[in-house]
Amino acid sequence: MAFAQNTDKAYSEKVRLNASTFHKNFSTGDFGKNGPLVNEKIYVNSNNAIVIGREHFVARIKRFHTPFPTLKLKDRIVIVDENSVGLLYIMQGTQDGPYGPIAATGNKINVYAAEFFTMDEMAQMKELLTITQLDQLKRQITGKDKLERYEDVTLLPIAKKDAGYKKKIKNNLDAYVQNFNIRDWSSLKAMFADKAAININGKSYVGADALIDELKKLIVTVPDVTYHLIRNVAEGDRGALAYEVNGKVTHADKTEDGKPMDSNIEDVKQGVHFQFDEKGKIINAVVVYNSEDFNKQLK
Repeated sequence: MAFAQNTDKAYSEKVRLNASTFHKNFSTGDFGKNGPLVNEKIYVNSNNAIVIGREHFVARIKRFHTPFPTLKLKDRIVIVDENSVGLLYIMQGTQDGPYGPIAATGNKINVYAAEFFTMDEMAQMKELLTITQLDQLKRQITGKDKLERYEDVTLLPIAKKDAGYKKKIKNNLDAYVQNFNIRDWSSLKAMFADKAAININGKSYVGADALIDELKKLIVTVPDVTYHLIRNVAEGDRGALAYEVNGKVTHADKTEDGKPMDSNIEDVKQGVHFQFDEKGKIINAVVVYNSEDFNKQLK
């Protein structure tokens, strides 16, 4: 019997409940309670660290408890699209233990992260992709970006829309990637409302021109850069996507025969959450990534 996840409302609500429970359990330190919520053969890509299996998943999510014993994961957006989920959440806590070679500083963190879940027929997570602003985390704990107070976080509402609107949103999410890849700046700009609020890895901008300026800076650094879409989820007036950044970098060093030394950009992933208006124009966008994944490959 085929599993009709498209039309099963009870299944969708179970997916939503389970998806919303992971971070609640993490925030209370009940890491073990997340074990039964995942498939025993779960595949995890957590900031490019690959983990397979339920036991390894639980061990992986415990890793932040040592440097940040009071860490809270606060959901801002939860999008449920059939058996897929897109989350935008904020990590808040103080560094009261060692984070790699960085000794405890007592500094606060307020770090954005995006996650994409794929659920099985039992609404257990069978695949997880996590993209975290680890560059921002390091800047905050080392005091380069001193955080005085935490951001107020509430779960944002999702306006109900019909199937036709959802199809438009899904197409727009694909078009965001396609327009960038062919450098169609006019079409990309047309996707945004005039004064769209845009946050790119912690920096706030107004309007699509500011976003396009940032994208053009990336192209100057890596001329052949492209995005490869790996996730596309939509619900109501919100959508999210994850993509992999690809391209070739020419280094200053030369090969033994005097030719330019090239290397491919690898394992650089970004997540974006969007909100759309009645016409399907983007009115809000939050771009999440770890710039260290990219910058270390430019050297």
